[in-house]
Amino acid sequence: MALFSSCTDKEYESFQELDSGLKLQRGNINYTFYGALPKDSLIGKQIGIINGDRKHKVFEVKGFSADEWIIEYYDVIMSTYSLYKADTVAEIPDELK
Repeated sequence: MALFSSCTDKEYESFQELDSGLKLQRGNINYTFYGALPKDSLIGKQIGIINGDRKHKVFEVKGFSADEWIIEYYDVIMSTYSLYKADTVAEIPDELK
């Protein structure tokens, strides 16, 4: 039974919140808040949690590298999905504008 429960627990990457949530950090990649997510269909699989809080989630943006774009979501009533871009991203794709 213990083996089964340990196999079902997912391990997510660790992200840190900086500047009161305006920035997120994963390893040596810094992300800056870009805006509200333009389309829910862009939400990919969950890849991380922020500051160890399982309700504070990070998702992939479908069709884009998580090293460039991520989605942040705090799983509480009336929360919204927020788009973050890596500080190295210079060009904004049309579907994310």
